[in-house]
Amino acid sequence: MPLVGLNLSKIQSVIQEFVEPVPELPKTSNEHISFMCKLPTLSTSKQTPEEDEAEELFGEIRDCFDVSVGPCSDPDQMLLTKESLARNPDIDHELCLSMRNCMSSAAYMKMSESRCKLPAYQFKEDIVSTIRDNQVVIISGETGCGKTTQVPQFILEDQVLGGNGSVTRIIVTQPRRISAVSIAERVATERGQSVGSSVGYQVRLERRYPQRPHGSIMFCTTGIILQWFRSDPLLKNISHIIVDEVHEREFLCDFLLCMLKRIAPLRPDLRIVLMSATINADKFAEYFDNCPKFEIPGRTFPVKTYYLEDVLRETKFWLPNSAITALCRDQSRSLKQRLLKSNLSKKEARILSYGKSPEFNKWLHSLTGLSSNAIEILRSVGEDTYPKTDLIAHSVEHILQNTQSGAILVFVPGLVDIKDVFRCLRELNPRRYDNRYGSVRIYPLHSRIPTSRDRSLFEPSPKNQRKVVIATNIAETSITIQDVVYVIDCGRIKVTDYDPRQNTSTLTAILVSKANAAQRSGRAGRVQPGICYHLFPSYVYNNVMSDFLQPEMLRVRLEDVILRIKLLSLGRVKSFLTNCLDSPSEDAISKTLIFLRQIQALKLIESETTNFNTSHSIKSRGQSHKVNRKSLREFSEAIKKDVNASGINILGSSCIHLDSTDEDDDELTPLGVHLANFPLDPQCAKLLIFGALFGCLEPILAVASCLTFRDPFEVPLEKQQEADRCRKELSQNSFSDHWVFATVIQSYNGLNSQIERNQFCQRYFLNERTIKDIIRLMNDYAQLLYERRYIATPKPDDSNANCNQWNINLFRAIMCAALYPNIVKVDPRFTKEGKPKTPVIMSCPSEGRANIHPSSVNSKIQPTEPIWMVYFTKTKLESGSYPSIFDSTVISLRPLLFFSGNIEISKNDTSLFTIDQWIKFSGELKVVNLLKDLRKCMDGLLEQKFKSPSVANWDSTNKEGRLLQTIVDLLTSEPPPAVQVEKLS
Repeated sequence: MPLVGLNLSKIQSVIQEFVEPVPELPKTSNEHISFMCKLPTLSTSKQTPEEDEAEELFGEIRDCFDVSVGPCSDPDQMLLTKESLARNPDIDHELCLSMRNCMSSAAYMKMSESRCKLPAYQFKEDIVSTIRDNQVVIISGETGCGKTTQVPQFILEDQVLGGNGSVTRIIVTQPRRISAVSIAERVATERGQSVGSSVGYQVRLERRYPQRPHGSIMFCTTGIILQWFRSDPLLKNISHIIVDEVHEREFLCDFLLCMLKRIAPLRPDLRIVLMSATINADKFAEYFDNCPKFEIPGRTFPVKTYYLEDVLRETKFWLPNSAITALCRDQSRSLKQRLLKSNLSKKEARILSYGKSPEFNKWLHSLTGLSSNAIEILRSVGEDTYPKTDLIAHSVEHILQNTQSGAILVFVPGLVDIKDVFRCLRELNPRRYDNRYGSVRIYPLHSRIPTSRDRSLFEPSPKNQRKVVIATNIAETSITIQDVVYVIDCGRIKVTDYDPRQNTSTLTAILVSKANAAQRSGRAGRVQPGICYHLFPSYVYNNVMSDFLQPEMLRVRLEDVILRIKLLSLGRVKSFLTNCLDSPSEDAISKTLIFLRQIQALKLIESETTNFNTSHSIKSRGQSHKVNRKSLREFSEAIKKDVNASGINILGSSCIHLDSTDEDDDELTPLGVHLANFPLDPQCAKLLIFGALFGCLEPILAVASCLTFRDPFEVPLEKQQEADRCRKELSQNSFSDHWVFATVIQSYNGLNSQIERNQFCQRYFLNERTIKDIIRLMNDYAQLLYERRYIATPKPDDSNANCNQWNINLFRAIMCAALYPNIVKVDPRFTKEGKPKTPVIMSCPSEGRANIHPSSVNSKIQPTEPIWMVYFTKTKLESGSYPSIFDSTVISLRPLLFFSGNIEISKNDTSLFTIDQWIKFSGELKVVNLLKDLRKCMDGLLEQKFKSPSVANWDSTNKEGRLLQTIVDLLTSEPPPAVQVEKLS
């Protein structure tokens, strides 16, 4: 460990300022009360009977520390804090008159003509009466029945015309932003209004509230309403909540259903409506105690279904032998990957692989009218392989050449596939697919495309022009494009899967379920008989395809869910999640709990010991001063006797918790309370707090916004190498992808004219709309930090919070503090001649090797000695043997000393040290101990900031300022790691 920049005497003097005596256990009963006054106590404020019942339901609320998070006016909670629902006859009368005027308007009457034709409209009275008479109702309906747009309006009209407008507020949740916005606009149009009258929406970065909350319909994403539970745990300001698309089994939706099931007994007046596709409605009804189900028939024309063998026969699609050989090779590779995942032997995998089974061969020989080439294509495709781009483009061309009208909807797994099909069609016929002058307009549809770009999708195509929509599964159920007649279903869907053993997420395109296939085919035939082309064999559908996809709750990381459980005092994590529709594995829960402890968001309550430190004590991470539990119990009983005898109640009912504990018995730390209250990933929330406290706010805001929202780069596939050079230029030799984000925002904000900004974005392959959204998000996050008292003004450029704005070494340290334990070691390798080879990237021992993704500025890094990197995103892709790290920052040793885990001394050599049992370094014992003491001082200061936030004091006459400046000087003066970068050709 280099000693450059270490002023040991200055460090020693700063440490002395922060050393304070720790209160000792009292030896006599006379000291009991004065000692306990120093300990954190539970709140003794009075609660209403309703709140007492809620507390009993959710589990004991433990306020084991005094944490001030300040008044919260989070935009995600503003709706519910404006006005509460209370009966007001004047408002009831006013809303009733307004409703009658609305329903008699020409615009409303005109839209009613089309509404009346929807199947849902025929059941209006039955739907309304069922909801009125039952707390929970399941409404299932086929695609096109009108349940999503009509049911909220049925409820609104029934309640307002019935004189209940003042106590009616309808919330409708949607799994995606684009669907929440587009459906709100459609419903407002049907009511002869614009959004913002009686209908509104709220999604991330975009909101249009109703004119007033009473007598209104509000569409929002699921995550928004989960934020509202923080300020209104019983949702007392909502009369009806409609949860749409529950059959998708999105994990936040499953979490919301579990919450609603818990609060339902306490809110008998709350009406809960779950809306689902016809499939699998029974499971939801059973979950809510066999609540009534209401089924609405669809209004679709007949849809003719073709499978891959039919598509090959009809379109005469052909592949060269080399392409078929490549498909066979891909099938073999995917089989190997499934083998590794399922722990099967090769023989078992071959037996289970339909392509090798006698049944498949029998089915293949039964087909007629197919060319030998088509037979070979069918023989070569597997669950994970198919001639995707070429076959899709060929099928689109076949439809356009043989039909006269009707839009074509193409389902592909992801954004890259959308771009591939788009490019392939343009290459096939540039004139036809020219979006300005061509006879066919292509619409890419993906969640990364801003909603304003998508709205023209829902309008009928102009005369003499046809529409091709290339979409992911977002178009399965969340949105409806009325004029679709032809559907091309590639049969794949991209899902995230979490492997708790390697602590790695995988993003893979997998075979859809039968439920997905049915939803996709149902998109055709909305206006006339339709056709669906499934690009998988009928054998796959009948013998391989599952009925439903695995619920998302079983295949994603659980940090967000667990923090919500702890914040809302819902009891032990495993107990709560057991009550979900499908509970995650114990392994996934345990790994997430360990991770949240590593980032200091959770603290395990010791079973044999209890921590007696007051807020003035200084603790090293992972350490606590412990007292024997038996002595504590005896001491507690003595206190109770003294207090009862004196008639003084200081402790409240349960200051000290003596419950039996296990590995799931955690509580939120002061930092954890803040992380759970921020509406973003816990590591990114930690990033914001540390950026504010260490005076590096604006760059850190940019990084957090990009990590939680999206990368601002938008690169054409054919210009990837040129874009890589631009990233390198923007990195300013920082060896940090995160610094690139900060540079982009700083450079963009520094430009004076729109022309300059446009040129900047074009030169560096940046999406300007995304940059503007990132800047808006930075302002939102600055507002949150201001409300929680971490910064003095609600502005990203707050002067005090940016006193170290462009200190790159400090920036690295903050990234380490927030993203730890996401650390990898980069070991250099050399040939016999001494030339550098591709280095080995190692995560912690339990996670193994990794790769740096080619898009990273560190993808060509060549260290001359072992170095460390911190990262945010590590994902296992379909291609590649190891997980890929998408964003990384090279860090030095000192940030690891200050912001990592426990530091242990080698038993055999006092100059060798280990952090968290795998990060090894050497140094002088005296110096390391001194730095550990300085770290304890820093930990004590941070703990105080987390308990009672305040703006960082950088005044050198103040001991806080001297400590902060000493740490900054220490981190800044460390020499940079020895790194080179291979030049791009």
